[in-house]
Amino acid sequence: MVAARRRDLGVPIERRHLETPASQPRGQRDRGDTPAAWPCTGSARLDLPADVVARWAPGGSVVEHLDTDHCRLALGAWSWAGIAGILAPFDAELTDLRPPELVQAGRRLARRWATLTETGDSDDPTRLS
Repeated sequence: MVAARRRDLGVPIERRHLETPASQPRGQRDRGDTPAAWPCTGSARLDLPADVVARWAPGGSVVEHLDTDHCRLALGAWSWAGIAGILAPFDAELTDLRPPELVQAGRRLARRWATLTETGDSDDPTRLS
């Protein structure tokens, strides 16, 4: 019914088939965006293929292919903890974090999570353990 009304108004309707992100060609380092300007920028080596990371990396980040099972993700955020938090959902081993401020932020977050799991009451649904 909507299509018929549009035709009556003289608006041509054409069906388009959009490409999926996986079908779009990309270079080794091309996430599809340009690196964004952030107060904090860092990178990490992930034990995941570059095409997997590129699919889920935030806009403005850069994914570098290292080999079939590893890549480097460079990205920015408002804080070092923010970058560490963005890396967490990849659920992969992280190595060679740069710069040292990102390493320190990762350690602080790890301590916070460890404290939550160690001190939680197992009957408290708001606690992790």
